[in-house]
Amino acid sequence: MQTLQKLVQKIDKEGYYPKEQIKALANDGIFAVLEQRSDLFKAIENISKISNICGTTGFCMWCQFALIWYVLNSKNLELKTRLLPKLKSGEILGGTALSNPMKSFAGIEKNHLKAKRIDGGYIINGTLPWVSNIEQGSAFGAIALLPDEKPVMGVIFCDESVKLSSHIKYATLEGSATKTIALKDYFLKDSDVLGGDDIYEYLVKITPGFILLQAGIAAGIINQSLECIQKSQLTHAHINEFLPYSYDSLKSEFINLLERVKDACNNIDNPNPKSILTLRLDASLLTQKITAAAVLFSGTMGYLADAKPQRLQREGNFVLIVTPSIKHILKELKSIENGGGCINKWKKEIL
Repeated sequence: MQTLQKLVQKIDKEGYYPKEQIKALANDGIFAVLEQRSDLFKAIENISKISNICGTTGFCMWCQFALIWYVLNSKNLELKTRLLPKLKSGEILGGTALSNPMKSFAGIEKNHLKAKRIDGGYIINGTLPWVSNIEQGSAFGAIALLPDEKPVMGVIFCDESVKLSSHIKYATLEGSATKTIALKDYFLKDSDVLGGDDIYEYLVKITPGFILLQAGIAAGIINQSLECIQKSQLTHAHINEFLPYSYDSLKSEFINLLERVKDACNNIDNPNPKSILTLRLDASLLTQKITAAAVLFSGTMGYLADAKPQRLQREGNFVLIVTPSIKHILKELKSIENGGGCINKWKKEIL
């Protein structure tokens, strides 16, 4: 982690992808904690530890943990046996690729991947604009729609048949190896399918954890922002006392959020969709509040080009827009109030 600390500015300013550092963390067992569904909070804690140092690397950790979560929850035992050890050891790094389909399920945009059933698997075509923690040799979980609009989800391996490209420069998270991925007649083998005939049951199983894992990114960024606030109090307490909140009040809100996340993880086998989404929304809003507070408490020194508070605020903004974004969550909560919502729809499909 000391090596990662030294690379934070390079990651943030130059877009350096900390691949070797992620592999080193994997070698130290950081991903091995996620052995079963009940280990979800352990994974969140480990994402938080890294996000506390570097939000970009913490995001990459979430990508890897999310892919592990998908494989862990699949009924495809052969895939689990073959792939999980490689994901946990860092031999294979990967991402989630569920931003587009989750928006599609919520009626925000169309699903970009199409599938056709053939002997032994599926032919997949389409383009995904933003998939992170990806290079040649990586893997990601993806959802494609069959002609009857039924989804199928599998692991895509970035071999020579998968085209990766990058055309956009980001304000932050530039070092996350975010790529555009083009699939042309990609053969998704049955042995690489995560959810097929059981897809709706599978989606109900993975979605709450996929969302909760993002709390680890928020927690790490919030914790580091609180440290900045505490440090600023050593020299500017006399003027900071006029701000509308204190270190203690913000820390109390953070502790309360973490307790709610832990409780949700302990109840992951019987989640309430509205509660999960509300918790994720609150994590976004608290990240926004505390990262902004870190800049205010630090004053001009927090706004310098290499200052930690302004970086944390930029990283924190990503927590608000990564799928599911605040807008996406609010739309879904409204749908639930009206008797809908993705998970409720999927449960009806199971019946």
